[in-house]
Amino acid sequence: MHTLSFLLPQHPFVIPGLTAMLIYGLRYLLLAGIAFALVSPGRASSIGRPHASVPAAFNTAQHVRRELIYSFFTVLIFSLVIAVLYGYGLIQFSLLYFKLSAYPMWWFWLSIPLMLLLHDTFFYWLHRFMHTPLLFKRMHRVHHQSIYPTAFAAYSFHPYEALGEALIVTAIVYILPVHALAFLIFQSVSTAYNVYGHCGREFYPQSMAVHWLGRWLNTSTLHAHHHLRARNNYGLYFTFWDRLMGTLEPAAASRKAR
Repeated sequence: MHTLSFLLPQHPFVIPGLTAMLIYGLRYLLLAGIAFALVSPGRASSIGRPHASVPAAFNTAQHVRRELIYSFFTVLIFSLVIAVLYGYGLIQFSLLYFKLSAYPMWWFWLSIPLMLLLHDTFFYWLHRFMHTPLLFKRMHRVHHQSIYPTAFAAYSFHPYEALGEALIVTAIVYILPVHALAFLIFQSVSTAYNVYGHCGREFYPQSMAVHWLGRWLNTSTLHAHHHLRARNNYGLYFTFWDRLMGTLEPAAASRKAR
């Protein structure tokens, strides 16, 4: 009975950890599963435009197994971070709030794009850092084993990189006051966009690259080229930092300039 007491609901880590695992896991499997069922490397599909021809020797099942295994550990690490924040009471020092009346409703909706902007900034610099020779070899190479990624590669990280990804997201609630539901919406949008970036198809119109607004949005095409070459295009949602720091793929940068 003493051994089983660790698993009882009154333990401070259990409920937040299991709840987070359920949310992260189901959301990832649902979004990535739908995308994979519709489009995947080497599969003929009328949806979207394929980025490149996948070699005939490409073993989709083998790659999916690897991506799912690493994704399981990513979900586990994401959940452990939440368990620690709640289990040790660290969440009380954040700006996360649960009563809608605490802030105006306009802030509820404005906080979501602000979180995306802040996350994109954190992600860009973490991603650049992961591409330094030492960290790429020891950590980020795991993600780049998916040269032709499937939608399941969205969470396919080395455990240390998964921890970094979890921490930059967590940092947001210590910087901005955000409602718990707004944070959930932001993370759902983030996961969906991450799945789109790895799904192997492009759904945006080709003219978006020169559109006054569209040129600021990162695309599945840009990220597919990043996986093929392991350089350039480090952003997640937007191209702002890539354009500012000169890391946007040269061909894409010239199209946008024209």
